[in-house]
Amino acid sequence: MLIIISKKSILLSSLILMLIMFTIIMFFVNPLIDGVNGIGVIELQLSFTKEAGVEIINMWGSSGIEYFRQWIFVDYIYAFSYSIFFASLLSMLILKKAKDTSLAYTWVVYLAFIAGAFDWIENTIELFFFRDPSDFSSTLFFFHSILATLKWLAVPVVVVYIFVLLIKSNKVDINVR
Repeated sequence: MLIIISKKSILLSSLILMLIMFTIIMFFVNPLIDGVNGIGVIELQLSFTKEAGVEIINMWGSSGIEYFRQWIFVDYIYAFSYSIFFASLLSMLILKKAKDTSLAYTWVVYLAFIAGAFDWIENTIELFFFRDPSDFSSTLFFFHSILATLKWLAVPVVVVYIFVLLIKSNKVDINVR
C-alpha cells in the first residue's frame, strides 16, 4: 500500500483537492451554514449532548440546516482528500526518508485514513440528526462527538509525525555527510 499511495501524482492531486475543499468549507460553506464565521459547525461536532446540538442548529435556523444538507458532500470530499494527502505524504517520507516500513512507522498512515473515516461517519450521523433532532438518540449524538474528537486529535498526531519523519530524515542526511 505504501508504494501505491506514495506517488507524486497522488500526493500533488490530493494536496490540490484538499486545499480547494478546505477553502470552500472554511470560507464559504461553514459561514453560510451558521450565518457567522463557520465555527458553529465545529461546535456542533464537539457539543456532546443532543440538547446542545439542538440549540446550535436552532441558532442556524432553517436556512442554515438546508445549507448544511446541500453542501455536506463537500466535507465528504474534504475528508477523503486530506486522508489521501496525509497518507501519501507519510508513505513517501517512510519509503524515501526513513526506509523502514515496519509497523512502528506505518501505523500513522492508517491513522490518516481512520481520521477521514471518522469524519465520514460523523457527517452521516449529523445528516440523520437533522432529520429529527428532538427524536434523535442522545447516545448516538454523544458517540458522534466522540468520533469528531478522535478525528480532531488524529489529524494533529499525523501532522506531528510528518514533522518527526522530516526531522529524522534531516538527521540521517547530516550524519551521512
